[in-house]
Amino acid sequence: MTSRDPSGDGPNRLARIRDTLGEWKPRIVRGLLALVALLGVAAELIDPLGDILKGQQLLGGSFAALMALILFDAISESEPKEISGVHVFADRSELHAEFRKAFNARFVRVDFSGFTMQTLLDALREPLERMADHEVRTVELKLCVIIAHLNLPMGLPGGLVPVPRQEGQGGTFHFRDSPENRERMRDDFTQHNWRTLKELLNRVHQRNPRIVISCEIRESPQLPERKLYILNQECVFSTPYGIEPRTVSWHGGSYEILDTEGFGPLYGQARYIGWDLRSKSRSTKDIAEHHMECHRNLWDKLGYIRPERPVIDDPVWASPDRRAAA
Repeated sequence: MTSRDPSGDGPNRLARIRDTLGEWKPRIVRGLLALVALLGVAAELIDPLGDILKGQQLLGGSFAALMALILFDAISESEPKEISGVHVFADRSELHAEFRKAFNARFVRVDFSGFTMQTLLDALREPLERMADHEVRTVELKLCVIIAHLNLPMGLPGGLVPVPRQEGQGGTFHFRDSPENRERMRDDFTQHNWRTLKELLNRVHQRNPRIVISCEIRESPQLPERKLYILNQECVFSTPYGIEPRTVSWHGGSYEILDTEGFGPLYGQARYIGWDLRSKSRSTKDIAEHHMECHRNLWDKLGYIRPERPVIDDPVWASPDRRAAA
């Protein structure tokens, strides 16, 4: 994981110096070794040169030079150099820092796919509030959001039904669709998050009316196995959904569900894994492009494959003045 500066917005100065040393160290070592070897061979073949070098005690110093190289290697970062453009985040705040950096661009685009856009809203809130409170250099903001369609039966997230106690089967569950849980997710998460996001965009438009803002929600029949965030068509971050049995309360009742829990500390330190299209590594760029192309393909298909009963009735954000004119 990359060391970051105190503001959380990028690698700190020590890390940058260490990365520069790590990049140049092999070249320096090879050059110095070649120089020492060349001088040694030349001293053996050319007597006058050998006498001069011996007189200056330079050949005797070649051993010291080699020892210095060993010390140089020891005090430099000895860990294997990580592949450039690969991000491993153990905390959500590190992902939020990437969002803040992405919103410094003139053309900002965020693509997302997930269940209810709850974590997307968490990541967008701070940079959008900054846009709503200050003049910014951004001239265009585009949000392309894919969410799960919650008006059709699904197994995950779904309901859990205890299996009747039989020998060898006590304490187990069956899973099934849960209309109550889908309704809870629609009301308390998807629709609530969409209203909140529209309010944030309204504030941004009011403060910076020159920014061209477009935002659209598309519902997918394909249930997401992971959340996907794409920032400015350059970096992609992914985290899988886990499954976790839990009891939820809603409308005065409680029931058991099998929830699609976000990838948390329970599953290890790598909560978010990312790939940068600007990486020098071909494999890293290929992985980033793979995820982006998958999202583009799904986004295009959902442009003409629509749900019969959508969860979001108004999936396209429009500025208040355009709504008033309509």
